[in-house]
Amino acid sequence: MRLRTLLATETLGLRLLHGEDRLDHEVRAVMTTDLRDPCRYLSGGELVLTGLAWRRAPGDSEPFVARLAAARVAALAAGEAESGPVPADLVAACRTHGLPLFAVSESVSFASITDHVTRGTSPGRAGELAAVIDRHRLLMADGPAGAAPAAVLELLASGLDAPAWLLSPLGRVIAASHRTPLPPDAVLGSIAA
Repeated sequence: MRLRTLLATETLGLRLLHGEDRLDHEVRAVMTTDLRDPCRYLSGGELVLTGLAWRRAPGDSEPFVARLAAARVAALAAGEAESGPVPADLVAACRTHGLPLFAVSESVSFASITDHVTRGTSPGRAGELAAVIDRHRLLMADGPAGAAPAAVLELLASGLDAPAWLLSPLGRVIAASHRTPLPPDAVLGSIAA
C-alpha cells in the first residue's frame, strides 16, 4: 500500500505535514510506539504511529526522527489526541531527514489505521504467496526426480523465512529445506492442531 492511498482514504483523516514528493513510498506494515528508540523493532517500510509520549522537550524530535529515517521507515504519523497539534520541531526534523509526516486527527484511532493498512497489504502478500506456489508447481512438474521436493521446500522456506519439511503420512522426513532437524513431536502436534 502506498502513502498516497492512505492520504486519499478520507475515513483515516490523515493530514500530510511533510513529504509530498514521497507519497509513492510503500507501506509494508504498521508499528505503534512511544519508545524513544523503537529501531530494534523496525525492519523498514513501516508506517510508525506515535502519540508523542516519547517527546518531553523540543530537542527530542531530532534524534527520534533520525533513528526512524536510518531504519528506513515509510512514514511517521503523529496523533493529536493527547498532545494537540503536531509540534513544529517534529515537522522540522522530518524535513531535515526526508521522512514523510502525517497528523492523525484525535477522532481517528490508531487501531483503525492499523486495520486499514493490514487489510490493504494482505492481498499483496497473498499474491506473493501465489507466485511462490506457481513456482513450486513448475519445479515439481519440470524438476529432476527426487530433487524437486527439496528445491520446492527451499523456495518455500526462503519465501516464508521459515524452515520446511516434506513428511510421509507416517511422519518420516522425505525432504527438507535445510539441515535443521524436525522439531519434537510436541511442537509438531501443536502446529498440526
